[in-house]
Amino acid sequence: MLTNHKTVTILPDSPLDQVLKAAEASGEPVVIDTGDDRYAIRVTRLEANGEPFAGYDPEKAVAGLRALGDALAGVDREALLHNLREQHEQRGRGRPTHSTMEQHYVAVASS
Repeated sequence: MLTNHKTVTILPDSPLDQVLKAAEASGEPVVIDTGDDRYAIRVTRLEANGEPFAGYDPEKAVAGLRALGDALAGVDREALLHNLREQHEQRGRGRPTHSTMEQHYVAVASS
């Protein structure tokens, strides 16, 4: 069930309604350009009860995950994992870097 979501009401058969219906049918995202930023939004029609996963098919989900392996064919696995680790170690919102954590543990062990 969706909680704390925002609803934007648009007119039926308006240009935006037509764009959303086309995006839903094609599976392609809609790109929203605010002038400052661009956002890609995937369109999913909510079931009558408002539950987006009411039609969830676990077999299709598993098939999609298996197909993901094909999408990464030819990718250097070790290089990808190395890059992901490096990105993870970069300072994020309030998250210490790996080296900051090491400094903390060395300081605690030394005291």
